[in-house]
Amino acid sequence: MIIWLLYCVLGSMVGILAGLLGVGGGIIIVPVLAVLFAKQQFVASHIQHLVVGTSLASIMFTSLASMKAHHERESVDWSIVRRMALAIVVGTFVGSWLASQVSTYFLQWLFVVFLYCVVAQMLMKAEVKPSHTQTNHTLAMTMAGGLIRFVIH
Repeated sequence: MIIWLLYCVLGSMVGILAGLLGVGGGIIIVPVLAVLFAKQQFVASHIQHLVVGTSLASIMFTSLASMKAHHERESVDWSIVRRMALAIVVGTFVGSWLASQVSTYFLQWLFVVFLYCVVAQMLMKAEVKPSHTQTNHTLAMTMAGGLIRFVIH
């Protein structure tokens, strides 16, 4: 029973901290889920895989809510989404397959490296500036969609 309360507190804290810090909730939820899963005595060699999958499953709901809000403000270019959609799906499957082939230890270190990159970006106050040029090249959009989904996974 207490574990369900911890999951609810985790979800609330992730939402608040992610909003305050301006970062994705995954950098908070992944390490906390790893600790909670270990405390529940999940199989150690599967914990990081389960953590990543659980985090991505929760992100799906926030992504849908965000997509709906952006669509209502008419700030989604659906022609770009359509060009990237197939590659995003393929990237999801390739990323899932590759993640299943590596060890928990490797996934944990990959996440640590990712966190260091996020911290460095925040400390340097590095911001990604939107490009004023726009590509209409379908191959470029397809490759970008696949790469984005592959890396996120």
